[in-house]
Amino acid sequence: MGESGPAIEHVWVCLHGHDQPVGDLADQLRNLDTPERLLVLPEALSRFELPAAEGEEPRTGAAWFAPDSLLPDFDDLSAYLDALTNEVLAACPPDTPLTVLGYGHGAAAACRWLAGNGVEYIRLILSAPVFPAGIDRRATLVALPERPVLVVSTTTDTYTPEAAGEGLMQDLLDVGLSAQQRLVDAGPLPLAALGASGEA
Repeated sequence: MGESGPAIEHVWVCLHGHDQPVGDLADQLRNLDTPERLLVLPEALSRFELPAAEGEEPRTGAAWFAPDSLLPDFDDLSAYLDALTNEVLAACPPDTPLTVLGYGHGAAAACRWLAGNGVEYIRLILSAPVFPAGIDRRATLVALPERPVLVVSTTTDTYTPEAAGEGLMQDLLDVGLSAQQRLVDAGPLPLAALGASGEA
């Protein structure tokens, strides 16, 4: 959403949830789609066919982590997002600030990507965050650099209690990261809730 170039002042890399079409995440982020901001919404590399009702065309889902290949997925995830982010930032003005946002399982993917990585980012936003089984959340968070973390939750994220973010908030604070939590209504995420309206 947007185009790399000299007019870009902020770049956001936004990672979708498990089985969540990229278009659905784009709808939630439409308030962020402004001329000075570039939103990059990559699709996860692990793709599979979703069940279709009788008479419907088969659909393809995407996930950041396949249950039987977590470790290879970590390596592929980092290589993919590193290359994409470097390419995008190279086409923007020098030192353009980078924000990373992850939704659902995309929040876990964002944390795994940034943990121990050299990517320079200014903040991490985790929306309705869910860490799948097999990922050690505490160990992942310990490896994150000291950057502000915002946990965004809504009252409609009831598909798993984890999406409420309480356990994650405690883990973030326990490992010494600066973390805040905001509750928002369902629908497009408001700029103010994400701190985007005051980007420097």
